[in-house]
Amino acid sequence: MKMTLLDSSLANAFLVQYKRLLGDVATKPMKGRNDYNEARNVLYKDGFNKLYVFDSSYEESFVLGVRSAIHGTFIYAKKYKEGYALKASDNAWLCVKALTTPLEEMIPEWVVIDTVVLPYGGLLVCDGLVVNRQTYIGPNMIKSMTQELKTERKKWSSNAFQRTADCRP
Repeated sequence: MKMTLLDSSLANAFLVQYKRLLGDVATKPMKGRNDYNEARNVLYKDGFNKLYVFDSSYEESFVLGVRSAIHGTFIYAKKYKEGYALKASDNAWLCVKALTTPLEEMIPEWVVIDTVVLPYGGLLVCDGLVVNRQTYIGPNMIKSMTQELKTERKKWSSNAFQRTADCRP
């Protein structure tokens, strides 16, 4: 198993629920990635406000994760042994797991993306719908952010709500 990916049984459990939730939000058959992205945008528009879509068939941990998710723009910095470093729009550094496809197979390092990060299975995970905004970070900003990231990574292992797994190169 790749350390940057969520355990496959957890990833599959998450995806079954997430696809059903997004289908419920869209109120139409989901035909592809664009449909899922549109439904996700509706789900998180103006903050999470679609409480009615949950019924007792959803895992409690999934419901709590979706309700506390961060939807928005991130900088994907780089891959570490235990996860991916993302910088949120509030300047917080997060260490996340991918679900089934490694981020480096979808996007290059140091790029601006839109995605959702949420807690699931005791870790922070990227929801798998990654939109590359085609905005790349320049060398001077990378140098500055690399210094920030070095400092932040020291805090990750002691942070209770995992900013997240302790990311080590």
